[in-house]
Parts: sequence; structure tokens; C-alpha cells
Amino acid sequence: MLSIPNITMPGIPQGQEPLLALALLGVSLLLIFAGRTVAKVVAFVVAGLVGAAFGGTLAIQFLSPGWGLVGGILGFVIGGLLGVALMILGIGLAAGYAGYLLALDFALSPTFALVVGLVAFIVGLVLANKILSLGAAVVGGFLLFNALTLFGLGNTLSVLIAAGITLIGVWYQWEPRKRTSQPTATPVGSQPSASR
Repeated sequence: MLSIPNITMPGIPQGQEPLLALALLGVSLLLIFAGRTVAKVVAFVVAGLVGAAFGGTLAIQFLSPGWGLVGGILGFVIGGLLGVALMILGIGLAAGYAGYLLALDFALSPTFALVVGLVAFIVGLVLANKILSLGAAVVGGFLLFNALTLFGLGNTLSVLIAAGITLIGVWYQWEPRKRTSQPTATPVGSQPSASR
């Protein structure tokens, strides 16, 4: 049977395990049901903070100290957008590299493996949001398993519950959202009059 490692926190004081379990439960459910959004927000904020530091420094050095705030804000926005774009590009690169390595493992020629890698890169770019949702949900599922075992559920029951909720979360993230259409106004008094 496959052994799934459990999180053990030796630095957690006695009696704090329920708080850790609740925190793990919250984070796991957030990743399972909104992982793509969480990953994009984290990438935007982290890259934005780096961009803000870079933009603020450049503005202070080349313009004047008064422009530091403007450079920081512009750097945050540009850095955040670049972070999200590079995350999607990274998913494409990872898919391309995986496709290339798999093609090489099947003893195909290096040229054909390169073509397979390029196709996998394009597929990775196209399906980046779905791959990101799946990856975040799987990570959330492992965290949920650990939270459930901290609550005292057995390994088998924890695996079944975590797997079921992870599948529901993947379905929820992949399900296209129905857009509500605005009601159209009908002109008042445009009904045909009855002839006598």
C-alpha cells in the first residue's frame, strides 16, 4: 500500500494540534476549491513586491526621491502582471520539458523528442489554467489528508475523504461558470391592439 507521509510539527506545543488542524483544513479547502485564483494572487503579490522595490529604487536613482512612490506603484503593477504571465509560461515550459523527457525515454530520436516537447509546451500554455487548478487541488488534497489525520481519522478514511473532496474541487474549478444575462427591456405599450 502507498504510504502518504503525515505532517509532524515537533515545535508545536502540546494542545495546539487542533489549531494546526483547523489551519490546515482551511488552507487545504481554499487550495482545493480556489487554488488557481490563490496561486495567481500569490504570484501577483510576490512579483509585484519585487517590482515595487525595483521600480522605486530606479525612480529614486534616476529621477528624484519624490518619484519613488510612483515608481514603486508602477513597479508593483508591472511586476505583478509579469509574475502571472511568467507563471503561465513556466507551466508551459514544465509541460514541454516533461514531454521531451518522456519522448526520449521511449527511445525516440532527439529531433522527434524536441517536436513532442514543443507540442507539449503549446498544450501546456493552452491548458495552463486547468493544470494550475489540478496542481493546487492535489496539493490541497494532501494538506486535507494531513488535517484529517490530525483530527484523529484513520489513514484509509482520510484518503477517501481527501480524494473525494479533491475530485469535487477539481470539477468545481474546471466547470465553466454560467454568466447571468441581463434582462432585456421590452417597450411599454408595444403590444398589438385587438381589432374589433
